Amino acid sequence: MKYRYAGLSVMAMLIGCAMAGGETVLIDPEYDFGIIRESDGSVTGTAHVVNLGPDTTYVRDVRPSCGCTGARYVTDPLVPGDTAEVSFTYNPIGRPGTISKTVKIYIGDGDERHIVRLSGRVVGSARTLSRNYPVECGRLRLSDSVVDMERVAENSGRHAFLRLINASLDTLRPQYSHDTKALSVDVTPAVLVPGDIGTLGIYLNTKFTDTIGRVEYPVELWTPGDSARVRVRVTADIISEADSVTPVAIR
Repeated sequence: MKYRYAGLSVMAMLIGCAMAGGETVLIDPEYDFGIIRESDGSVTGTAHVVNLGPDTTYVRDVRPSCGCTGARYVTDPLVPGDTAEVSFTYNPIGRPGTISKTVKIYIGDGDERHIVRLSGRVVGSARTLSRNYPVECGRLRLSDSVVDMERVAENSGRHAFLRLINASLDTLRPQYSHDTKALSVDVTPAVLVPGDIGTLGIYLNTKFTDTIGRVEYPVELWTPGDSARVRVRVTADIISEADSVTPVAIR
């Protein structure tokens, strides 16, 4: 599909871009799908390439960065002053979270190309969320409710993480609490926009416990405005420093 742009201000802008390099100009280098629901299915966007060179050219190829994205275009001759439209379709099924893809548009017979960067966020369907984030916490969902640190030596530390996802169309600020100095907890990012994926980061510092053996520390997680709360169980087997040293065989 081809268009012809008119208007002095638009043409002046495009000519200025063309002087910076290349015979064609990509008008839409970034495309934001915004917030979409996985259950609504595929979404489509468009980008436009203007031929500002002296010769006729064409769109030779369009290559999305992932199989989740398809593209449609025509290879008709693009005479000077004409505009070609490239459409791309993103399939969100089974892909909750952030959209970050690219579409490469190849022009003519040379090495000229343009890159369209796709963005957006997908709010997962009930089926996908129950599979990948089975623990419900109001509008927030977790990948698990247990963090097992396994064996951790005394006077040392270990990190572990759980995945979180905002399963709503609201912006959420997850909160947490615990009652032991042995744990440090953080949620990253602190603010989750719709469809955003974050992490619950937990650091166990055994310097702040005198226990040797099995330990369990609860971390409570909730979102303001929700009545639901989840208790995440952080477990570990704390071993003595002597037991943590692997003996060396003497030959």
